[in-house]
Amino acid sequence: MGPPKLRVLAKNPELARIGQRVQSLVGEDLQRVEATIATHLRSPYAPVAEMGAYLAASRGKRLRPILVLLCSRLIGYEGQKHILYAAVLEFIHTATLIHDDIVDQALLRRGRASLTSRWGPELAVLMGDRVFINAMHLAVKDGWNDVIPVISDTTLSLIEGELIQSHRKWDLTLQPEDNLEIVKRKTAHLFSTCCSTPAYLSGAPQDVRESLAAFGLNLGIAFQMVDDCLDFISDEATLGKPAGHDLKEGKITLPLLLLLERGTPDDKAFLEAVVAARRFDPETLREVAARVVESGMLEEAQRIASSYADEARAHLRGFPESPYREVLALMPEYIIRRHF
Repeated sequence: MGPPKLRVLAKNPELARIGQRVQSLVGEDLQRVEATIATHLRSPYAPVAEMGAYLAASRGKRLRPILVLLCSRLIGYEGQKHILYAAVLEFIHTATLIHDDIVDQALLRRGRASLTSRWGPELAVLMGDRVFINAMHLAVKDGWNDVIPVISDTTLSLIEGELIQSHRKWDLTLQPEDNLEIVKRKTAHLFSTCCSTPAYLSGAPQDVRESLAAFGLNLGIAFQMVDDCLDFISDEATLGKPAGHDLKEGKITLPLLLLLERGTPDDKAFLEAVVAARRFDPETLREVAARVVESGMLEEAQRIASSYADEARAHLRGFPESPYREVLALMPEYIIRRHF
């Protein structure tokens, strides 16, 4: 079978324009977030300082801080704490990535050597712990407020999601609803908290908190489902990790669950044999990806992700029209059509 492709995930020049809009609206605030992150990754101790500088230079899309900043503007928040909490939530995300890479023995992260492959798992796990504690320190340093328990609950949920996923490695009895719960815990709850945090900081009414939380939750589900799809069709240069990486790590994601549920008996038998033998060489992984694509299950997973993106967009309708609402309403499209 030839290399798998999926038309709807092709590069789209409109995505660059969304990025430009984001930059024009919250670019200055994002620079302040970057400065906060860099400051709190510094250390007088050389190994810690080196790892901190490496993390600061390995920045990803910063989607979570961007959501904090855009939602702050959407509801007219006029304080300054949104900068701090954008950094807090990005630190939580970064710490989980460090720990993920240790568990998965991942060599790459965002196209560069992972912390664990460059400094070893012992130093990497301690640095991950330091980044987590950095987040908590920043969150409480200005005193108690209503968002701190939300962030604490979100962090616990995230870790539990990773624990559940690790416990069920290569488990082909996993059901789609089990996968959805993992997706919510490990990804979507953090998106939800990023979007609702400004409402807590500003003392906004409960319905505003709930709408922003629901927007973020559905956006996060769509994001993770698209990420799971990209694992089958992207490459190391684009995604920053080898194609087929998730199955090799034991992650049974939505496209595979759909193949098991709706694919041919031969597809199911092939996947079961691959998992039973732990046969994850590049050729076998390409064959798995090709079956997922040619069966239509990758496109079906994309359709399901799109339904969550549509649901996310619907939760913005109650907010007044503004440039911030307009860009937030484009975020689901960005999520669905992204290629990295």
